[in-house]
Amino acid sequence: MPQFARWICALPIAVKRFLRPSKRRGWQQAERLNKQRFELGALLAADEVERLLSEDVCAPIFVLNRLRQLAARAAAGTAEPTAEPHVRAAYARQLNEQIDVLTGAWGAMERINATPLPFVYVVHLRTFLLLYLLLWSTVALAEYGVLALPCLLMASWALLGIEAASVECERPFRWEANHLPFGRIAITVSRHVAQTLCDFDSAGTADC
Repeated sequence: MPQFARWICALPIAVKRFLRPSKRRGWQQAERLNKQRFELGALLAADEVERLLSEDVCAPIFVLNRLRQLAARAAAGTAEPTAEPHVRAAYARQLNEQIDVLTGAWGAMERINATPLPFVYVVHLRTFLLLYLLLWSTVALAEYGVLALPCLLMASWALLGIEAASVECERPFRWEANHLPFGRIAITVSRHVAQTLCDFDSAGTADC
């Protein structure tokens, strides 16, 4: 159980490493790797951390494979030696179904991250938005002069902001403030897993 819990906590960190860009503004690559080692250091052994952070390894698949290995071992040692094989098979199936849910969640995030906005949408929206603002500004300035500038600036900022927001939503897993807080998500998962282990420990069935 503790080993399984450690890898569950490592999964959000592995997904973050996979989905986010390899470079962050103001960070060196070595600094980023050191931060990831710090995140994983209390969860996994040193050799496992280095393997997970290796460039030739898909981090989420690596973690999910470890979870399946632990599930197979747990299923093999769960029942009594005299238990029927179908009892162990049912236990293994239940564990693998939950791991499949985690795999599907990661796959959905990967598809979102790899699906850009349609090119025709971007070109059409930007082209006609800029043409509209240009023509509207020309007419407004010709009719009202400089008095129209505040309204034109506010309206242009609002409309261009809508277009910029759509671009920000295209890739929700980057480093910017508008993107998903993977760090806080990983911390929340770790706390919930720790609480679950402690609750089991209070019942005398697991170590907290």
